[in-house]
Formats: sequence, structure tokens, C-alpha cells
Amino acid sequence: MAILVKVPQPILDDLVSKAVLKQGNIYRRELAKLIGASKESLDGKTSLYLISLMKLCGLAEADMTKVLKKSKIVNQRGSVTRDISGGEELKGVIDNALEGFQTLISESFRPVEQETPIVPDPQVSKKRPDDTEK
Repeated sequence: MAILVKVPQPILDDLVSKAVLKQGNIYRRELAKLIGASKESLDGKTSLYLISLMKLCGLAEADMTKVLKKSKIVNQRGSVTRDISGGEELKGVIDNALEGFQTLISESFRPVEQETPIVPDPQVSKKRPDDTEK
């Protein structure tokens, strides 16, 4: 399950500015691609996925705990559900996100099953069941 986080605008602006400078003055769109987010989420118009926020904090060399304590968890429709408190709750939120991320990675390395061809084999006879030999 993806965890969405709404970061207060001043904090988000500061994170983005620091990350842009530390990455060599890249464009916001490039930064968004780098962390797996949309440009709109970096502008504060939409929420960030927790994993993207974690990457952004890493690039900006920011304390993720402080950022998360000032942020709010939101549901898939964008309504704020609750604040993130510190301590065990914060650890639980991060652990859940990392567990989901690990599951996603392990699923992506699973061998692909052999699919049956959609195109019929031309070698198969095309007799109809009602075509009986006399």
C-alpha cells in the first residue's frame, strides 16, 4: 500500500531548493523524475509518496524525522487523515513503507510466466465439428 504524505509548503519549498542546489542546479522536472514524483507534487499541488519524500530528504540532506513530524498522512483521495507523531508511530510508518517497497522490488524480479500465443497456430487443422466425413 502506498503511503501519501502532505508536506507543508514552506518546508517542501526548502527541501526542493536544497535538493536542486546539491544536485547541481537541475530542473524541478528532472528532480521529480529522480525521486519518482511528479512536478506537481514538488510544487505542493499534490501529495508525495513517502518513498519519494524519503529520497527528497536524502538529496536535500534534511532530517526526515523533523520533516515527517510536521507533515500529515493523507488517503488516496487527498483528504488529510492524521498527523504523524514521533517515536514508535514514525518508526511504524517508515517500516511499513520500506516493507512495501521491498515487496515491490521482489515482485519485479519474479520470473515472467510463459504466455500462450494469442495468434492461432496455422498448423492446426481448421475442420469444423459439423464437417463430418461420409
